[in-house]
Amino acid sequence: MTSYEDGPWVGLRPFRRPDAARFFGRDAEKRELAELWKKHRLTLLVGDSGVGKTSLLHAGAAPYAAASGARVVPVGDLDYRRSLPAPVVTARGRPLFALLSSWQPDEEDAARSVGLTIREFFQRETRRAGRGTPILVAVDGADRILRRPAAALPDHRRVRAELETALRAFPDVRLLLAVRPDSVQEAGDLGVALGLTPARYDLPPLDRPSAIDALTRPLLGTHLQFEELVPERLVDALAVEHGTTGGRVEPVLLQALCAQLWAGLRDGGGLSVVAEKVLDDVDAALADYCTRTLFTLTTDHNLPTCEIGGWMRRTFTRSPDERSPHEAVPAPRSARPKEITDTVVRAVEDRHLLKYCRLTGDDGLQLQHPRLARALQRLGEAPGPQPEPAADDLLRECEQAMSAGNLRLAEKYARATLEKDRRAHHDAHTAARIVLGDIAYLRGDHGAACEAYETALQDKLMTDRRSPAVMHLYAAIARLHLLQGDADRALGAARSGLLNQAAESIARLEVAQAHWRANRHKAAVRELNGLLERDPKHCEALRIRGEVYADWGNSQLAVADLSSVATAAPPSARAAYIMAANAPVARSEVEELREEGRTHGLVLVFLAQAADRRGDRDLAAELAEEALQATSPRLFRHHEKPMGKIARRQ
Repeated sequence: MTSYEDGPWVGLRPFRRPDAARFFGRDAEKRELAELWKKHRLTLLVGDSGVGKTSLLHAGAAPYAAASGARVVPVGDLDYRRSLPAPVVTARGRPLFALLSSWQPDEEDAARSVGLTIREFFQRETRRAGRGTPILVAVDGADRILRRPAAALPDHRRVRAELETALRAFPDVRLLLAVRPDSVQEAGDLGVALGLTPARYDLPPLDRPSAIDALTRPLLGTHLQFEELVPERLVDALAVEHGTTGGRVEPVLLQALCAQLWAGLRDGGGLSVVAEKVLDDVDAALADYCTRTLFTLTTDHNLPTCEIGGWMRRTFTRSPDERSPHEAVPAPRSARPKEITDTVVRAVEDRHLLKYCRLTGDDGLQLQHPRLARALQRLGEAPGPQPEPAADDLLRECEQAMSAGNLRLAEKYARATLEKDRRAHHDAHTAARIVLGDIAYLRGDHGAACEAYETALQDKLMTDRRSPAVMHLYAAIARLHLLQGDADRALGAARSGLLNQAAESIARLEVAQAHWRANRHKAAVRELNGLLERDPKHCEALRIRGEVYADWGNSQLAVADLSSVATAAPPSARAAYIMAANAPVARSEVEELREEGRTHGLVLVFLAQAADRRGDRDLAAELAEEALQATSPRLFRHHEKPMGKIARRQ
């Protein structure tokens, strides 16, 4: 977690848009990918973890395409964002919110993404560019929602559904998905659904001249210069044969080598001396990289020291005899002890020690670089001394763990952030409190979540009480009170969030829902109408108003609102529509909604009422009984009596 921002190389992280001026070695690739992207409605950028897909998109192809006159939306992703507390993120799911937020990095109020659909975003971009102008849109790390079994999660299905609908409606949009090789089939299925044949761009490791450029050109304009032939020797030490294209260098290992060089320079050595020291024993440098990475991984996943390294040695290396050096060998993905879970394997891939390979009849893994086979034999039990991580570094690790869905690890890093000096790291402390609130909410501990948000709110009130973040925290606290059944406290917190007009939309949603829970349907609709007067297509306001109308008994207005947000609608909206429309519905759809919303009081209420209207008294009674036991959220008080009657078949 050492910072390299003051050095010539970026270190062990991807290049981003501000790094474009020092992104070298991919000139041909950025041109080829940009041209492919402009010409095809769906393009797949395919490459292993660590090969540089993110860097090529952010610092290469996107800036190149924009400079050539194309309309390029900022590169999107599905990473966790703490810009809006988890309780008030749209019911359509956090991945969708993350994607829409990443496409609008300059939007000051993150809550604007709550009322937006992908279709409306594409419509806005088309209107700005003019119909007929290609609009380049990308999703980095798309395999996170496409690969199985994650693709089956409701939140991930909603992202895909919205993408399909939006791409059908706006043919000027050119979508690029960056994926790993094991997700190509699933990414291609999106093209099948749209009747498109996706263009595919396979990103290889760096060739020799490009690797030399990536190593040396960031030094231009600095006092640092390699002696003659030293860059070539460094690159050749990492190069391996790559099919018919000759020697290739894995970018992530080149960056690791650059990190070793920079660490030596920071310790006071000259570049030539440091480079020669690295060249004297490249395997030792790679072993140090492996040791540090594996030590972090075993600590993160509560495994014994070198448990992961031992598995990798046994599984992915072999030696013909005792005197010969170890060689890299592939192995099936399933070849691992029970302690090495899917989560651990994915983390090892994310840290660029393993990559996907295809074996006969099975998916496999292999070392990121054959030379790591020898490095693995030299692993130490613990890495050498490392600089004390800064609060921002810990917070970054925390957010990466949240993106991976690892709440335990995220909590570890959030609490480590809080151990840093509060006065020196006030903003990091506040951010860590918000993440801890998100973790508690996702675990269903609403009391702990409320406490964390209230602490973060006090911090914000002391520094900038007019900040949109203050209003977002009030809204999150209101939602938690609502989930705990306290409509009055929820209403008070939500009204506090109305103080900032720039961020009042999210607060109005909470005020409306507090009125609804208190059986004040008219007041709830009035709040939502006020929001919709300014933003008639606000999908979350329409969704909530449709559910309020359905509960209030105004089926016609309910169907009108809910029909407009049918794409990727959350279970409560789909269940409300079934009840309000009183249309025939397959039992399989009812069971799917029942499973997806099995602890969601409103989902079960609407389904029970729909079944009761159809005369299916037995199913209605089952659903009503489940509604009475619901916990997230609990049943509204005015639903308890009618659900009790249905449960008793009265």
